[in-house]
Amino acid sequence: MVRDGSIYYLLLCIIYNMYVKLEPFGYNIFGETIGSAWLSLVEAIIKNGIITEDEGRKRLSLQNIRIKSLTQSFPDPLIEKYANKKNVKEIINLTFNKEMMYDFDVVPSFSPGSKSYYARLKDWRMLDFVVARLTEIPESKKAIMSFIRKEDYERVLEKPKDDYLPCITTIQFRLIKIDNEKGYHMNTVFNARSIDAYQKAGGNFAAIALLSKEVSERLAEKLNANIWVGQFDGLLTDAHIYQETVEGAKEIIKLYKCYDQNIG
Repeated sequence: MVRDGSIYYLLLCIIYNMYVKLEPFGYNIFGETIGSAWLSLVEAIIKNGIITEDEGRKRLSLQNIRIKSLTQSFPDPLIEKYANKKNVKEIINLTFNKEMMYDFDVVPSFSPGSKSYYARLKDWRMLDFVVARLTEIPESKKAIMSFIRKEDYERVLEKPKDDYLPCITTIQFRLIKIDNEKGYHMNTVFNARSIDAYQKAGGNFAAIALLSKEVSERLAEKLNANIWVGQFDGLLTDAHIYQETVEGAKEIIKLYKCYDQNIG
């Protein structure tokens, strides 16, 4: 918990890409890159997570986390070094190539069959919408991708033990004008109803960064202006590490501290 006068501690959190608990708001995660933010999220849960159950599975979890990265780009050296490469590839494919959603958790929680992020993006032309909206009104606050649809609610009610609802619920893109010569910063804001911090969050962050890159490139052409991809900012309603993967998560944090932060 941060107390009055603890500015030095806050600065350390920023310098070393860490996390801090701000009462009464909860944990705030910071990183200079999406990879360092991801690892700080994993570390925060390992060290401070509460043992909870989710549909019969034990896990360490934290609630209502704010996470921020100063930059967003992929490939990211820390994600490539410490994340499960297959899992990262799966989420990127489910965002850019594959039509059908499936679960690659060590203990799958739903059957294949629902639309993937890619199918939702394509069928509802969300990329086209975001680009068109920001081209017409660069300061717009309506450039949002929303991934939940009516059929998701119906499936949850029909098959409550074998349902799928996208973990990333919305992604919003904001253009902040610098000036006529330099163009715009483009910040990305997302919401996650739930996120598997160890197995999937690295891939989620990579996929969002790649979407940001595509949006920025299309906007640069449409607006004939520089679009600088800026901050990555999110709210995680529930962030967790399942019991079956806790030891693996502990190991990557140990390696990260030793080899990349030179701690311990």
